[in-house]
Amino acid sequence: MPPSYALRTAVGVILMLSGLLKAMHTASFADLLSQYGAEWFGYIAPLVIAIEIFLGILLILNTRPRWLSALTVAFILTVSAIFLYGVVGRGVTDCGCFGPLTWLNTRPWITFVRNALIVALLVPSLMRPQRGEPLTASSFLCLAGVTAVLMFMCGFSMHGAQCLKREPQPFEPIPLAEHPLSELVTCDPDSSYLVFAFSYSCPHCQNSIGNVNQYTAMGTVDRVIGLCVEDSVSRERFHRIFDVNFDIQEITEKQMYEISSSLPVSFFIRHDTIEAAIPGQVVTPALMIP
Repeated sequence: MPPSYALRTAVGVILMLSGLLKAMHTASFADLLSQYGAEWFGYIAPLVIAIEIFLGILLILNTRPRWLSALTVAFILTVSAIFLYGVVGRGVTDCGCFGPLTWLNTRPWITFVRNALIVALLVPSLMRPQRGEPLTASSFLCLAGVTAVLMFMCGFSMHGAQCLKREPQPFEPIPLAEHPLSELVTCDPDSSYLVFAFSYSCPHCQNSIGNVNQYTAMGTVDRVIGLCVEDSVSRERFHRIFDVNFDIQEITEKQMYEISSSLPVSFFIRHDTIEAAIPGQVVTPALMIP
């Protein structure tokens, strides 16, 4: 096996891993893209994922190696430039390259070094013509099959992205006993509560933590209850970065979906009645109307 082909294969595996992991949690990636200045950026999340996986497959199949290597380098440089803008201009610190594996989504400078190494791996393929394989019928069927699976995964996992939510409808107060929350939390009728439903890896959820901490500190509510989707990979990184002053109860994705189709969402409960359900980032209690 020529060294240049081995290097291209390694890059292809990295791109496929990155794309597939993001496809499993497209909503989080879409929300991350929306932090670059416009919420509609979230709509291009499936396109970015598709490009990564297609480039990865074609590099592994050794199809038009020099041309694909040049295209891959252009893609890596483009996303690196966009991430640089996000870091400098928008305060983005998470590249989201590997979806839920947050321990791989490290500090920005490590991301840039990693991307530079990926480009370096492709330099031998750019220096001289490479012997490649034609796109055969079996290769085309492989791409078509991956496309079908990919679109299903992206469509399923993109449901609930904060950047795609519609304008919320007016919320009518309802008894807690009539809401799915009643199966997850127990409330004292003489106390007030903020139930904060979130995800460890959701950027909008993370940006809310500081304000959520203030609700008990300022006496706005008697207790804050956090409901979070189970995610052992993201949990450790979350607690390493954020200092929370409320209890967190982990629930399944199915239970979370029964509560809300978008995260984060906050429920205000008083006298065993859900008085408000507010989607999106949590504002400081200082701005809440008494």
